Amino acid sequence: MFIVACNKNNEEFKYFGTATALFNGKTWKASKVRCSINYPCYKGKLGFSFYVYNNKGLLRESLIFQKIPAVKGKYILGPVNYNDPLCQDTTAKSGYVTAQDDGDVLLDSYNAIPSTNNFFTIEDYNERTKELRGSFAVTFKIFSRQDPNSPDTIRVTNGKFYTRILE
Repeated sequence: MFIVACNKNNEEFKYFGTATALFNGKTWKASKVRCSINYPCYKGKLGFSFYVYNNKGLLRESLIFQKIPAVKGKYILGPVNYNDPLCQDTTAKSGYVTAQDDGDVLLDSYNAIPSTNNFFTIEDYNERTKELRGSFAVTFKIFSRQDPNSPDTIRVTNGKFYTRILE
């Protein structure tokens, strides 16, 4: 299960950067990008959230990467672990959800298929400015479906991002 929280006044959140990829071969671009430190129990790890909003400003897609070390490197991605209440699983994770209604109602959720072909790479990290640049690729399998027309599998390839750690 993927949880998408509703914050009707999201002005408190800061966004910075760009993220693009191919989703099943089609061009995909994030409307907003956020990178933040994973708190409370994953010290030194980052969370990346790439959001797509429609032309009315309503959230439609969330692509997330969790528990990414804040250093240059290539990190193999696994599925999000929903049975980790004590924060013991420190491996990098990825998930993808679609939303409906005013953006706070979950439509479909996908989880990364365990594979060494799923990765998130930090290619450049400027510790002074907190800016990061890198690439990603991941294959997702449907975890929870509401839309019968949603694909069973989503292959994200040629992913590129540029962002800054925002606290």
